[in-house]
Amino acid sequence: MQVRSPALSPEQITKWMQAAATQPRPEQPGKRDALPPATFRHHPGFDFKSARQSLGRARAKNDIDTIKPLRRLRRNQGAINEALIDALSALIGVNKQMAAEIAGLSGELAALRHRMADTDSSGGYAGQI
Repeated sequence: MQVRSPALSPEQITKWMQAAATQPRPEQPGKRDALPPATFRHHPGFDFKSARQSLGRARAKNDIDTIKPLRRLRRNQGAINEALIDALSALIGVNKQMAAEIAGLSGELAALRHRMADTDSSGGYAGQI
């Protein structure tokens, strides 16, 4: 898929250069486009360890070494159900963490879009090329 962009005219480039020349210069180079330090935080990842452990316990309780008709009688179904409930609870906790992370990223993205819109509406040249 080809992306079509309008042809650049010398008049358009001149307008951009004049608009950039009339804007005040930032105190430090690159400081104007830098993100706030709060957005660069370390992300530890999501922990699925407890869910894996609970599923492992459920599998261990389900694997019975006996003849087939007696497997149902010797299986500890209550322990299997409890392990599965623990696994689902752990997954729900991770899901809540992911939802909070997505909400935070969505807020940061909205703030960046707002900054870009302010820059573009104030006669800036960012994003016009």
